[in-house]
Amino acid sequence: MLISILLLVCAKLLCGGAPEELRAWIEAQAAGKKIPGAVVLVQREGRTVFSATAGFADIAAVRPMRADDIFMMASSTKPVSTTAILTLVDQGKLRLEDPVSRFFPEFKGASTIHQLLSHTSGIFGNDGPPEAVRWIRDFDRSLEDSVEGTLRQPLAYEPGKKFSYGGASFGVAGRIVEMLSGTEYEAYMKRAVLDPLGMRHTCFRSAEDLSARIPVIYRRAASGFEPMPAVMERPGRRGPRPDGFVLVAGGIYSTAEDVLRFLTMHLNGGAFQGRRILSESLVREMQKKQTGSLSTEYGLGWFRHDSTPAGEAIVVGHGGAYGTDIWIDNQKRLAAAVLVQMPSSEARAFQQELRNRIRSVF
Repeated sequence: MLISILLLVCAKLLCGGAPEELRAWIEAQAAGKKIPGAVVLVQREGRTVFSATAGFADIAAVRPMRADDIFMMASSTKPVSTTAILTLVDQGKLRLEDPVSRFFPEFKGASTIHQLLSHTSGIFGNDGPPEAVRWIRDFDRSLEDSVEGTLRQPLAYEPGKKFSYGGASFGVAGRIVEMLSGTEYEAYMKRAVLDPLGMRHTCFRSAEDLSARIPVIYRRAASGFEPMPAVMERPGRRGPRPDGFVLVAGGIYSTAEDVLRFLTMHLNGGAFQGRRILSESLVREMQKKQTGSLSTEYGLGWFRHDSTPAGEAIVVGHGGAYGTDIWIDNQKRLAAAVLVQMPSSEARAFQQELRNRIRSVF
């Protein structure tokens, strides 16, 4: 019996049966209108072990998904932004225990950088009152203006006592990057993370109209799917705005290949192709549970999906509001980008099942 099982496993590895079954399942999900389309890329130790494109980027134009399409990453931005912010810790310019008031003396809360990046700072989350949330939803304002308005809002809860998911606290951290580096946040991220990793197609803003490479975001409707815009998009133009507000927590556009470069760096403990991007100690810190006794398993910029009995993260990842899902499996040495463009609530079943299937196959 054992020999038969081993022979079956070997046959699948040699003939690619399991990966082909995985590809067929993804294509069936698109054909069955569970999703409008997807780009999926999986690597082990930096080597591609699976790739698939399925469905449509633009249903009305009958344009299939392409492997190099550029996706609105939404909150899948958070690990990338956290990495950029923490490079200043490596440089000795910032400490995780620094109080926000070090940079904004007018701020009366006891919130720290650590709490900003773990959604425990007391600053309002996405469920905050409209008059507060509007400070991170007006894409014609500057990050400086946004943060000034954010910090004028009363604390929603005592720092460290609640997990309140949102983007405002990340905006505050991003503004601190600007203050310490003397440059705009996007420019700093590009210099510290994107350029060293060769993430050439990742950006918050673009002077070039990239609409032709940006999949339409769809939501389910009685007729199948109907298009919807990303919250930051301008009418008549999909993709990055040419100017305006940088949403630190959720504003980048990226490709599957670019995302895999970032994930591989984290699998490698902060190094990529012989170049160190982030110290190994801070890579580990990002993956530790940072929410204390609270039930939510969140690190710094990562959700923790699985862990050892000792509390070490096995799988960390981050989804986005428009259906993206990026994750790494430390035990299997896998990195995966599963890029869809539809509301995360509608994509969740597909994403969870696909993650289980990928981890089973590889």
